[in-house]
Amino acid sequence: MEIVFESTEDFNRSLARFSGPEQSIITDEVERWVPLLLTEKGFRERRLHQFFQFDLRNNYGSSLYSFIVNYYLRVILTIDEDPLCDRLLITLFDVVESREAAVAYKRVGDSIYRTLIETSLSPKS
Repeated sequence: MEIVFESTEDFNRSLARFSGPEQSIITDEVERWVPLLLTEKGFRERRLHQFFQFDLRNNYGSSLYSFIVNYYLRVILTIDEDPLCDRLLITLFDVVESREAAVAYKRVGDSIYRTLIETSLSPKS
């Protein structure tokens, strides 16, 4: 299975706020660990975190995670399997200091799941 990394404009802007060495640490850690986290449960439990589950319609599950880069940095990302193309798509949404991670996680989740959340709350016709 192919692993494909994509990054959003927000991620790129957030990454640019960090120094060159910090940017290298962030990108190196994501590229090195995220694929391994998908196969190694022990690593996954230590480095990937879901602050909470979004209440999505049709029993969809959230693929949004906070990846622990190190003690003070987190990357907000999604991990989605695309079985038709036999690939795993990892989309990077934001990089923040750890103390800001929960707020960033909620903001990104509300943004990407807006349609699924609003649809589940709207009355049936």
